[in-house]
Amino acid sequence: MRAEPFPGAWRDYLRDNVRHYRHLPPAKRGLVEQVVQVFVAEKNWEGGAGLQVTDEMKVTVAGQAAILTLGLDEPYYFEGVESIILYQGRYRHPARIYHNSWLIPAGIAYSGEAWYRGPIVLSWRDVLESGRNASGGHNLVVHELAHFLDGLDGDVDGTPPLAGRRQAQTWYRVTEAEYLRLVGQARRKEVTLLDHYGASNRAEFFAVAAECFFEQPQALAREHGDLYAVLRDFFRQDPARWLPDAQRGPAPRERDVASRDRRARAAVLRSRNADALFTRSVAYYDEARYLLAAAAATRAVCLNPGDAEAYQQRALARVRLGRFRQALADCRRALELDPEDCTSYRARGAAYLGLGDLRQAKDDLDHVLAADDRDAEAYYLRGRVWAALGEPRRAVSDYTASLAIRPFVAEVYYHSGLANRELGNLEQAEAELVQAFQLDPRLPKSSDQAPPVPPPHATCAACRRSLPECAAGFDYCPYCGASLAEGAEFGGRPGASTDCGYPGRAAARAWPDQAEENDDEWFCSACDNSLPDDSETFAYCPHCGARLSEE
Repeated sequence: MRAEPFPGAWRDYLRDNVRHYRHLPPAKRGLVEQVVQVFVAEKNWEGGAGLQVTDEMKVTVAGQAAILTLGLDEPYYFEGVESIILYQGRYRHPARIYHNSWLIPAGIAYSGEAWYRGPIVLSWRDVLESGRNASGGHNLVVHELAHFLDGLDGDVDGTPPLAGRRQAQTWYRVTEAEYLRLVGQARRKEVTLLDHYGASNRAEFFAVAAECFFEQPQALAREHGDLYAVLRDFFRQDPARWLPDAQRGPAPRERDVASRDRRARAAVLRSRNADALFTRSVAYYDEARYLLAAAAATRAVCLNPGDAEAYQQRALARVRLGRFRQALADCRRALELDPEDCTSYRARGAAYLGLGDLRQAKDDLDHVLAADDRDAEAYYLRGRVWAALGEPRRAVSDYTASLAIRPFVAEVYYHSGLANRELGNLEQAEAELVQAFQLDPRLPKSSDQAPPVPPPHATCAACRRSLPECAAGFDYCPYCGASLAEGAEFGGRPGASTDCGYPGRAAARAWPDQAEENDDEWFCSACDNSLPDDSETFAYCPHCGARLSEE
């Protein structure tokens, strides 16, 4: 079979559909062709949903598979793979099925699957796209065959068969740290080189990392050097040396993010659909954009004052923003409307915890856990209460219960580590703190905080009035409502102020139903941002440009 000449048309397929092939030296191209010939001949090729499998499809899949084998001393033909099933595009399983104890749900669109001693299933459209696209960072064939290699030792767990104990130790140390790092980044919705799908579990992390290793090796080497090194040792090749750099698109700049949030805030102010605003608030909360979550919930409350869930959602956002008194008022109103709502009790417990009212916090959290003993957040918050009450052992017990229900939460590992340190369990404390910082490097490593640096003096270019010292975070002049452009002196151009959009009223400085609790703090009711202490002289909200009035 290998003695037969390699067909010229097949070589054209490789050049067109396997971009790696074009950059290989002649000897390596010959190895790819050798693997392709055997792979095409020995596998059982089937078309799903009536697809006619062509030579181009077979050669393209085999050629992409061959790239994984270039570092081996002897050609490898994926002997355990018996069948390749190709669909024209993504496909769905008509009913729930079980395969080797794995549940495959019905109705979900798949682009590929891999089962040890079973078929490899692929979407031809995705195979072709990943083989031709130099900057996508994805390769379906590599991904699915990485799962196959992972399962050669019997377990698809993110650790393929390794050469020895030393390689296994290095593999675990590096991949575990990188996996936890990606889990934290995915939860924070950060832009990452590695696809967030790799945070699903360790098996998917290995498959996603393998894709990146072969598709964007230079970027992986730059941003995840240790991970690139362990994959280079496993695959026994260094694609960063011969594959041209596929440049990534730039990550969003802080300036772009701020502009996006201003547009989102304006959209919230214009909306008159309470249900859509509630849904938007939940989405913003999940993205950790708590100011926007609070603003959307605020608008929903104004449009539908009887919506308990909107008060509850605003309470959750305000707890995250540290506005505990306002969160308590929201929880009180939510529980008046729905006395059985456990989420409002949990939010109120978090607010009491923030205010230092530990007994009230514990009562609320006990109530939640009596109703639902699978509430991971309630266990975490009660652990914080126990720690503040000087009960680190009980705190660790609740943190452990929280992690058993919802693993890989940086804050829980962090506080559990602190509690274990207090108990003298130093080895356990160190392990948990390491995991916490891998998941979220932003966690405080020291209680010492540097004093804030006052921003430079600023002047509004529209009204020429001096701005207060806190104006570095302002989007609008608080005196004339002009938009503040970035640059020296925070100079801006005149612009029309933004009305808050509430029927028949302007943005108030504080919420009327909370005025008795908030004498020392002001908020804009349009965007829910906190106003500075000296905001009595402000005519406009410096964050959204809404006109302010005292109510």
